Amino acid sequence: MIDQELNKIKIKFYEMEQELNKYKSLENIKPINDLADIVRKERKKQNLTLHSLSELSGISYSSLAKIESGDININFKILIQLLDTLGLKLWIE
Repeated sequence: MIDQELNKIKIKFYEMEQELNKYKSLENIKPINDLADIVRKERKKQNLTLHSLSELSGISYSSLAKIESGDININFKILIQLLDTLGLKLWIE
């Protein structure tokens, strides 16, 4: 009987530990406050020009320039296309 109770406690502890690990993995995730800045920094970090990013993503140069300057409302399809090209992920909680 004691062994059964200990086993139940171990299982509960394991479940709690798994839940904690899930939240620990989210520690470095930050909200997107300025998409334009994130896109620009990531593009430059990858040594891409607007022209090369345009070619890789299929998004026009002028649209990318507007996105980086914050002058355009971006639709979801283009956002996903751009993030995929840059290797970024969009997390929604």
